[in-house]
Amino acid sequence: MAARRIGLIRARRAAGFTQESFAEATHVDRSTVARWEQGTREPLPYQRPKLARLLKITMNELDELLRAEAESVAATQRSIPSARTVPAPRVVRAELLMQYETLTSAYRQIDYQAGSAAVYEHTVSQLHRLMGMADNVPSSCYQRFALILGDTAQLAAWLAIDHQDYGAARRYTSLALSSAQEGEDPQLHAYVLGIMSYIHLHAGRGPDAVRLLLAALQLAENPRFGVGHAVHSWLSEAMGEAYALAGDHRAGAAALAKAERLFDGVDQADVPEWLGFYNGVEHIMRLKGRCLVRLGDGAAAVVALEEAVRALPVHYVRERSGTLIDLAIAHLISSRTVRTSAVEPEAAAAAALEAWELAVQTGSGRNQRRVRELLPQFQPYRQLGAVRTLLDAAP
Repeated sequence: MAARRIGLIRARRAAGFTQESFAEATHVDRSTVARWEQGTREPLPYQRPKLARLLKITMNELDELLRAEAESVAATQRSIPSARTVPAPRVVRAELLMQYETLTSAYRQIDYQAGSAAVYEHTVSQLHRLMGMADNVPSSCYQRFALILGDTAQLAAWLAIDHQDYGAARRYTSLALSSAQEGEDPQLHAYVLGIMSYIHLHAGRGPDAVRLLLAALQLAENPRFGVGHAVHSWLSEAMGEAYALAGDHRAGAAALAKAERLFDGVDQADVPEWLGFYNGVEHIMRLKGRCLVRLGDGAAAVVALEEAVRALPVHYVRERSGTLIDLAIAHLISSRTVRTSAVEPEAAAAAALEAWELAVQTGSGRNQRRVRELLPQFQPYRQLGAVRTLLDAAP
């Protein structure tokens, strides 16, 4: 009887591989990796040294991973004297999975309203609990379990990005990608590729972000996979930002226009839970404004971002802080092109100050860093009262 090799799956994930990337590295089909992990096929002897090297374990440890679970199943079968004397297995039931789904949704809302610091540790702990119970999930619930794991991992990745822990964000996106594949959800798969692109965007690597987003859009644009307009629109927004950062402003503007067309076709009933924040006009305007900032169109960015700030619920503090930073940047861009004495710099300072206060309130290291990076641009205007207040508040 074949047994799923949970230890092998965990070792692959810990090494940062999805089934697909592991298959690529070992020069086999993904189905072969899946069969190794399902316990229905053994790696050939010549493949094992490379597997051990990729997984960063010894050959003995690999042999144990391949052998242990099958042996434990066989031993259990041999030792069963009577059905009445064997305790019932701790099977993970659908009701428990529903509770974990509810918890992840609650953590997501707390992140929006109180910032990532309030839920980062809890989300990571939940992720570890889910990974620890994988071997107790029956086949009938496994796909649902994989998608809950993927959702929790992608949320942990966003929280790690906010904490500027990009190494952790990469590990969590790798786990989320693997879970999306195992759960057979192309929408989540494409979305996680988009999250991975933001790690590159925050590092200033526009071409690397474009490469990942092209792969994500290839999934989104294939009708066979049924990726909805919401995910497709969000990816196109990210692509506009990535192209702008890579220096291709024409392609960036085209991607932004495409995102807006797609958003017009979004049916809120079809928006996945993990993209629920994107189904309001305030969020499309926020992302549009950020993209326009990247494209250098300060005046248009100010219009979009001011609309987003007005429409964003006050309790969405993390999103509001990031939007205000983008608005400050947009005003600074406008101050270089519009002949006004103090209006734009003062407006920029006011937005940056509010963003700073929210970033401190929520413990967002990334948003605090973004405000500090803007401060040198305010030095020429330090005679203005609003600018002096900002410089004093954000040393």
